[in-house]
Amino acid sequence: MKAKRLGVILSDRTGPTHLQFNFQLDDDADVKVGEFVEVPLGSRIILGRIIRLHSINELFQDPTFIKDHLKRDMPLYARYPVDIGRWRAATVQIIGIIEDGQISPPNDAPEPGDTVYLASSDLLKQFLKLPEKGIYLGKMYGNNNIDIVLDIKRTIKHHIAVLGATGSGKSYTVGVIIEELLENNYPVVVIDTHGEYHGFNTPNYEEGSLLEKWGLEPKSYDIIRYSIFASYPGSKTLRISLDWLNADSFAEMLGATETQYDLLFLVFQNLKKEKMRITIDNVIESVDKVASEWKFASRTVFTIKRKLQLIRELGIIGTPPKIEELVSPGRLTIVDLSEDIEEKIRISLVGVLLDILFKARKKQIIPPLMVVVEESHRFAPQDEESYSKSMMRKIAREGRKFGIGLCLTSQRIVGLDKDVISQCGTKIILRIDSKTDLDYISPYISYSVISDLQRVPFLPNGVGIVSGIALKAPVIAQIRPRKSKHIGI
Repeated sequence: MKAKRLGVILSDRTGPTHLQFNFQLDDDADVKVGEFVEVPLGSRIILGRIIRLHSINELFQDPTFIKDHLKRDMPLYARYPVDIGRWRAATVQIIGIIEDGQISPPNDAPEPGDTVYLASSDLLKQFLKLPEKGIYLGKMYGNNNIDIVLDIKRTIKHHIAVLGATGSGKSYTVGVIIEELLENNYPVVVIDTHGEYHGFNTPNYEEGSLLEKWGLEPKSYDIIRYSIFASYPGSKTLRISLDWLNADSFAEMLGATETQYDLLFLVFQNLKKEKMRITIDNVIESVDKVASEWKFASRTVFTIKRKLQLIRELGIIGTPPKIEELVSPGRLTIVDLSEDIEEKIRISLVGVLLDILFKARKKQIIPPLMVVVEESHRFAPQDEESYSKSMMRKIAREGRKFGIGLCLTSQRIVGLDKDVISQCGTKIILRIDSKTDLDYISPYISYSVISDLQRVPFLPNGVGIVSGIALKAPVIAQIRPRKSKHIGI
């Protein structure tokens, strides 16, 4: 198929250069910002991405001239052939040079007068390194010939962040990612804070006609759902073992002060020294012994005991599910934390679960997996320390070595820990309305995406900029429809 001609490269004071050029569009050329173009350069091909479109008309440059015609109530085209002075131009950011199948960074400039063509699908697939199989996100926005597919191992290994305003399609996009992982027999564990993920076991017949247009069919997936009080149909009771806890996580769960933490730390050390199991009764007994030895105030001892009894009454301590049941190939495990529990308990539980999953993966007790943390800013806040935040940081930094990946979602981006964001190798940015959030995220995204940030507030729902290690260059993607039922906004 013959490449579609778009126009010719212009010469100005600054270019064309090896990084950027402008070209004048042919009258019949129809392109949009974000589309890819190619310029033949001998045996090589320059590949670029349109970052700006602008229209020019020399006859409309003189405001006095225009004002005069307005006063006369005479349209300008009645006296002058305005079409002759009108033309459109595009600014292109060069992203690479292809020669003999090899891709080089920008290192040469095209010539003024060179012809610019719309990049072919084959060239784009080659440059973007899109695999045939993997995480099928959807289509390139404005170019239905390009399927956006991410390499599974690379995406899991280097983590992923899905960021956007409420209603922009974050959870829907994450749902698509989960479906793709499950279909490739990867296990997924999701921390569900709003009870929105149980629809995976129900085919999406509501969007059947839309799925048909995409060549897809409604489908259900294997799920298992845990919650603290098992208040949902089909859910299992989630209990954790005190053996899963350390002094940090236990102190956070109790809401301990600094002095109370010191006492708990010594208690855990004592139990470890005496090779005793960590149970509520053993901890209470050890509190008296350690407090007496280290001269802790009686009020501190009383408060710790009271908090321990409250934890016992809450009922979250008990026989936990087997780790092999939590993580099973091709199954979605939903840890539903949308029930009415204290936020500090919810945060502590997330930290404990992340810890046990990380340790199990290090010992290769469970297969490689993806952990989705909804509302990530609640568990890894920028301005507060928590056990869940420390574990998210740890997995973000070390998880790639052990095959455990994080998928973060947040609509309150400015509240999410910078260290965790920076470790996410792939980012999907949907509509973001807040300038504060955009300014906050800009240092942690690909340089080549900076020019797109001004467009982010105007992205339609379900359309996002995909950038990072999973792709050679950023693309704007129309997220495909869900195969299973989506619950939520």
